[in-house]
Amino acid sequence: MRLQHVGIEVKDLYAVELFYRRVLGFALRYRYVSRNTPGLRTVFLEREGVQLELLERPRGPEFEASRQAAGPHLALEVADVDAEHARLAGLGFPGVVVKPPRNTGDGFRELALTDPEGNVVELATRIGPEPRYPVRAVLFDLDGTLIDSEPNYFETDRLLLERRGVPFTEEDKRRYIGWANVEQMQDMIRRYGLTETVEALTVEKTQTYLEIAVRQTRIFPEMKRLWDLVRGRGMPVAVASGSGRKVLDRLLEVVGFAREARVVVSTDEVSRGKPAPDVFLEAARRLGVPPEECVVVEDSRFGVQAAQRGFMRCIAVPYLHDKPLDDAFLMADLLFEDGMDGFDALRALEWLDAQNDRRG
Repeated sequence: MRLQHVGIEVKDLYAVELFYRRVLGFALRYRYVSRNTPGLRTVFLEREGVQLELLERPRGPEFEASRQAAGPHLALEVADVDAEHARLAGLGFPGVVVKPPRNTGDGFRELALTDPEGNVVELATRIGPEPRYPVRAVLFDLDGTLIDSEPNYFETDRLLLERRGVPFTEEDKRRYIGWANVEQMQDMIRRYGLTETVEALTVEKTQTYLEIAVRQTRIFPEMKRLWDLVRGRGMPVAVASGSGRKVLDRLLEVVGFAREARVVVSTDEVSRGKPAPDVFLEAARRLGVPPEECVVVEDSRFGVQAAQRGFMRCIAVPYLHDKPLDDAFLMADLLFEDGMDGFDALRALEWLDAQNDRRG
């Protein structure tokens, strides 16, 4: 018998995974969406032979009532789970509860038992391969990913604040890269003491931006190449953006993507902007593809976080690639750390193909 893994119940899977990867140097082994327990998502991490399982599940009133604090579990590897079950059942140790063996969706044969104080111990052996999900759809961010829109947004914000006597520099703009418009306007009102409403500022910004963008929006050629390569594979693509719907539709028309995007989702159509995963989850829903079978292409730390919180894989091409990169980029599944300067569409496509080669 040897230690197989330690499992920890968590409330914020993204934040805890980032901690173990950034602070303690663990690496991703695999992710799994449970087939047997609705809403349960797990991440297996590993470092130097030590495996750690992080589990996140819905925590409604019934769950909280039954388990005020969901604790860790210890998983021990054994040669024969069923033989261990027979041995434990015959042992009759006081205070020990032994559950029947079962096959898990991520390839284990296991049984669970509790020690006299209720701590959970699993006895397990691997009987199948680790779960791998195929890639069936690719979701592209727009601003800073498909198109170089940030210079246009900087000029828009500069003009917006200049009309109110507030200076605004490129360094100031860096703060807002990746933000949704509503969240940015809320922050600017607080930061610069503006008196207008979020709605009024958003309308003015949209009008100003469109006047600028229709004249000088540039597609990133290598990203357009990936777009074409993915579509050439017969894989559906979607645009999921933090831009408002009016801006999004006009820009897609200007750069020629409007007829090629099977699904387009704006932040206006969901409850929360990035780093919440809502815009990506809605795009996946409209495509009819499970989130775990989608890959997101993003340029911002908020977008990477949104993709991972949606349990999607992520190709990250940072728009701001000063070193050190923000910790969020550590969570990308494929990272081009030099941003668009180092982005290679063929390398990205090879990685996408490899995800499908590894499934099962």
